[in-house]
Amino acid sequence: MLTTSTDSPRQIALGDRVTFDTDEGYQAGTVNDLRRDVGNGELHAWVELDHQWPGLFRAVPLAAIEAVKKAVAPFGCPA
Repeated sequence: MLTTSTDSPRQIALGDRVTFDTDEGYQAGTVNDLRRDVGNGELHAWVELDHQWPGLFRAVPLAAIEAVKKAVAPFGCPA
């Protein structure tokens, strides 16, 4: 789990469902990876988008994420 450097700390983890604002409107998806930008080092969540073809990802700066729904561990697995 990582904390963003914005005013209010936000925890982001793999498997979380997130909503974010883009120039194309609000979009949602599942976080599959967390990577740093090669140019400026800013942390991005690699989000597999909903309502698109499978495997379509978007790099989203953590500061642009509006809402996070935490991933739930499968029954019988430690959280």
